Amino acid sequence: MACSKVQINNNDDNLETYSIFWLDASVNNDENRAAQKRLRAIINQLGTFVDPDEFMARVRYIHEGDLTILIVSGRMGRIVVPEMQTLRQVSSIYVYCYDKAANEKWSQSFSKVKAVCTDLNELVNIIRRDHKSRVRLEETLGINIFDRSSTELNGEFLHSQLLVDVLLRMKPNEQDKSDLINLCKNEYKDNDEEMMIVNEFNRQYEGAVAIWWYTRKLISLNSFLSTTLKRNVAIRFIKDSISSSSSSSSDDLVHVLFEIDADPRVLGNKKEDIRRPFAQIEGLSYFEGEAEVLFML
Repeated sequence: MACSKVQINNNDDNLETYSIFWLDASVNNDENRAAQKRLRAIINQLGTFVDPDEFMARVRYIHEGDLTILIVSGRMGRIVVPEMQTLRQVSSIYVYCYDKAANEKWSQSFSKVKAVCTDLNELVNIIRRDHKSRVRLEETLGINIFDRSSTELNGEFLHSQLLVDVLLRMKPNEQDKSDLINLCKNEYKDNDEEMMIVNEFNRQYEGAVAIWWYTRKLISLNSFLSTTLKRNVAIRFIKDSISSSSSSSSDDLVHVLFEIDADPRVLGNKKEDIRRPFAQIEGLSYFEGEAEVLFML
């Protein structure tokens, strides 16, 4: 029977795209529970399992558009990884075990197995590093193009544009901010690190620093396109994506480097045209050294 000591919400209520599911007979010992707190600072929704069948049933239940990161023991990984490798909702798999060489041998044929670790600190650090790349590369445009007709995609994109137009016309008010804060507090009430950020946002946010908060690890939107003036930075993100992230099999993915020649003079004089601006935000961003240019879609 599965044992879950860490809060896990129903998938419909998860505010984040990603979740973590951890399968291990000793997943809830003191050492692993301490690691779970650190992992929840990376991805809030985390569930623990000791039974492979219940674990696999939960992963299969994940809704379209959501993704999960799996941590499995060496013994149980041999049971579940062959099926988990085939599921589109499984982004990456990490094996936490005692015998690294033996588990690297069987797992090397599964492309979604990103690391085999014998040390918890190493495991957490690798997941943190990989997830930074995942979020930057997989959530920039949050529209799933697999198995979708052009009519569906055009409709979804149109709806997102209409939503942006409505938001631009709305006047900000304190009640909206209060509603957002209450929603976040309810979602992250058992996550001390995220609650610190939510409380900081509540105390300090103002419109003049909106871009700083947008680039911080707090809010993800699909109405902006993040780019860089530095070719080497863009290539680094591509390489990170190849090495650390796969929401589908490698045959589904093609990595492309776009070169954009953007001229602000082509925006025109119409009011509706200037609602889609772009700007270099390096001096306003939470991250330094990326020479980021932000496009509104």
